[in-house]
Amino acid sequence: MDSIYNMDEPPLSEEELAVARHDASKLLRLWKKRAVFSTAALFLSCASVSPFLYGHPLHAHWNSFGKYLVLLSMALLIPCVVCVGVAINSWSYLRNLERSLCSR
Repeated sequence: MDSIYNMDEPPLSEEELAVARHDASKLLRLWKKRAVFSTAALFLSCASVSPFLYGHPLHAHWNSFGKYLVLLSMALLIPCVVCVGVAINSWSYLRNLERSLCSR
């Protein structure tokens, strides 16, 4: 399939645009689901750190278990940001495809 923004090629036909829109909507659904799951995992990981903080009941176990939960939260931040970024990019791509379908 040709790129939408390639000025040397003729514009995409209606059928090609519809196929591209369908593929983009499937991609958006996939990355939205991944973004929701990775954000939920990050939130739960961050929430699990609070019982190990100073003044809470599990603070005595901070060195054996609590600091590793902080490292887990730090590691889960990266996939969360990547998944949300790709989901936003997929949404933008789908929006541009729909605009090109409406402008015809």
